[in-house]
Amino acid sequence: MSFVMLDWKLAIIISCGHIFNMSYSSESKLSLNSKLPLVLDVLTLLGYRKNAEVLDIPGWLGGYFWYERDDYKSWTGVELDVYKEDGQITITTRSRAGRSHWDLIQQNKTLKIIRDLFGGHFTTDAGKNRYWRPDERPPSPLSSGCYHARWRFQNGLGRAKIYLMNRTLEGSIARDAPSGFLFMDELNPRLLSNNLLLPYIIAIWEDYFRSTFTALLRYSKNRDTVLKKARLNHTQLEKIAIGEQPFERAVAECFSFQRPTLIAENFRMLDVKLELAGALKKPYRRRKISLFDSIEALVEGRNAFVHEGEMNMVLFDKEMKTVLTDIVTAVDRVYASIGHHYKFSLIKDY
Repeated sequence: MSFVMLDWKLAIIISCGHIFNMSYSSESKLSLNSKLPLVLDVLTLLGYRKNAEVLDIPGWLGGYFWYERDDYKSWTGVELDVYKEDGQITITTRSRAGRSHWDLIQQNKTLKIIRDLFGGHFTTDAGKNRYWRPDERPPSPLSSGCYHARWRFQNGLGRAKIYLMNRTLEGSIARDAPSGFLFMDELNPRLLSNNLLLPYIIAIWEDYFRSTFTALLRYSKNRDTVLKKARLNHTQLEKIAIGEQPFERAVAECFSFQRPTLIAENFRMLDVKLELAGALKKPYRRRKISLFDSIEALVEGRNAFVHEGEMNMVLFDKEMKTVLTDIVTAVDRVYASIGHHYKFSLIKDY
């Protein structure tokens, strides 16, 4: 399983045909007497795991990946490739622009140990034999966990945006406005496409709150209150026992995180003073309907479509863009509200 998550902004850039450096890259040239088996053993000790991919690149011996799940240290991880040409071993590393403090520390550590043990030299974006300097101090595990959940949400929503950017619907029936005839609109592939996108959008919305809840529960002082209301089934208990699923995630899966009403109630189990509903009920763009009520209605529409095949007959592209904007604004408000409540600094997007 690969844990690299492509940032949706980078994906949009690629889909538009624009590519530029958005990563931290290095190249290490090892001394000529370096032994490949020993080099690979050192990479294993450093925590790298070999990827299953096979690339047809001259001199390429394999790709490896490092990712630290404990305390949400990694956000993108570190990619590493090993080459050998003319008897010389070369190691390249790369971390994405969205990497965490600890991803960068691991990358620096890898460069240092490889050079100390096998000699040679390395080159980074900072220069020859120069390490990167972290821009900021490492965030707390709670802060990192909350940011990681939001980052996953943004990546997931980015896929929907890329889909809409690249979707092609032809023919006069694919109107982007009501036709005036209900039977024609019922056959409109644009409306069906937008309605099909709704379950996915609600799924990543739900995952954001479940992931955030998981992070808060992991470091909460009120775990007993939540555990009393959780109903873990046999399958979940087995996954926890064999280490396949974190305990806090299994507990979070016992609750629903679709409707804002239920979301607010669930988070109050962690802290009665954690009031997320208020963040979503504040005025928004002078609209009469709050984000709280808009998203409640969106979930109802999703359920009607999934369970009854009932389509939202006014969900054209303009309305879909509003849905995406509302979802992002709601998540950002919640993220800011949680950060304020737990007194941690919000991590800015790169």
